[in-house]
Amino acid sequence: MNETFDLINQLSDERNFLYRLAGKQHITEAQLSRIHEIEGRLATLWDAHRREVVAKNRPERYADAIRRVA
Repeated sequence: MNETFDLINQLSDERNFLYRLAGKQHITEAQLSRIHEIEGRLATLWDAHRREVVAKNRPERYADAIRRVA
């Protein structure tokens, strides 16, 4: 789970760098393409991260969940 979140942070940092660069100068077609690539990967990674969190926090069995509540 940490690996996915670490990759999300790395890609977010790279995307923010490219956005800041675009605010100062005209970015290249390759840089714009990279922004779009990063955004696509981030969407997939966030979905994977959410699934990892749910899987980690889900009780192994329904009976175990009932016992915890009772």
